[in-house]
Amino acid sequence: MQPALDTLQITIHGEAATALPRFSGVYRFYDSNNALLYIGKSVDIRARVQSHVQEGRKPGRHQRIMAQVTRIDCTATAGEVGALLIENAAIKAETPLYNRRQRRVRKLWTIHLSIGASGFLMPTSVDFIPESERANDSYGLYNNPKHIESTLRRHARDHGLCLRMLGIDKGRGPCFQFQLKRCDGACAGEETAEAHNARLLSVLDRDRIAAWPFTGPLALCEQNIRPHEGQPAEQYHIVDHWSYVGSVTQTAAIQPTLKHAQPRFFDRDAYHLLMSALRKGRVTLIDAYSCEPVDNPLLEWHRANS
Repeated sequence: MQPALDTLQITIHGEAATALPRFSGVYRFYDSNNALLYIGKSVDIRARVQSHVQEGRKPGRHQRIMAQVTRIDCTATAGEVGALLIENAAIKAETPLYNRRQRRVRKLWTIHLSIGASGFLMPTSVDFIPESERANDSYGLYNNPKHIESTLRRHARDHGLCLRMLGIDKGRGPCFQFQLKRCDGACAGEETAEAHNARLLSVLDRDRIAAWPFTGPLALCEQNIRPHEGQPAEQYHIVDHWSYVGSVTQTAAIQPTLKHAQPRFFDRDAYHLLMSALRKGRVTLIDAYSCEPVDNPLLEWHRANS
C-alpha cells in the first residue's frame, strides 16, 4: 500500500516544503531508512511525481518503488538541459536502487582512424581512456576488440567495404569477399581510396565521438525568462572535453567549481545530451575562465545539415 502524496516529507533545496514544485529539476525518492530509491527529472516535478503515484497503483515496478517512498527531495534547474545533465551525473555517482539504466561502464574500447600507405583509412582498436582529453575523433564504444572486429565485418558485408583495406584480412590481390561479390573492389583496383574512405566514414559517423572543438572548458548558459519561485533564471553548466563538471547559478562560481572538480571522466550519455543541446542552440556558450562569449560551431553545422 503506497502512502498518500500529502503525507510525504518534501524538501526543496534542502528546505522543508508544503507541496511539490512546478519547476524543472531533479527529484530523489528516499525510504524511511534514508536509502536512495530513485532519481528522476522533469520540466514539471509535481506533474511527474503525480504520474509516478498514478503508475504506482498498478502492480509492478512503480508500485514497489512508491510503496517505500517517505521523502522526496527536489532541486530546481533553469531548464531541461540542466535537469538532464544533473540527473545523469547523479544516477552514476549515487547509484539509486531502482535506476537500472545509465550506470557507468568502466572499461571500453573505441575505433581510431589513420591513413595507410595506399591512402586507405585503417581502423584501429584502442583502449578508450575516459579521463583523457578528446583531441581526436573516435568512433563508437565497445566492450572489447573482438566486438569492434565483428562490427567492422558486419559493416563490410552490408556496405561493400574491403576487409583487406580495413586491415582485418591479410594477403595480397583481390580478397575472397570480392570473389563472392561482397566487396566493391578496393583490393582489385576497382575502387579508389577516396570512395572507400567516404563510405567507411559515412558508416561510422553515426557513432562518432567528436573531438572537443574548443580551446578550453566552457560554461553553457541556460536561461529561463519566466522562472517559478525558487527556480534560477539562469544556470551555467560547466563542461570540459565533453565531461560534465557541474552546474552553478553565478559566473563567479565557475572557476572555483573547475578548480575543485574531480578528474574529467567521459560519459557517453552526457556526451549525447551535450551534443543535442549545442546543435539545437538551447544554450549560449562562454569561456569558463574569461566569461567571454564563444561561437558555437555545432549550431552552424546543424543549420547547414538540417
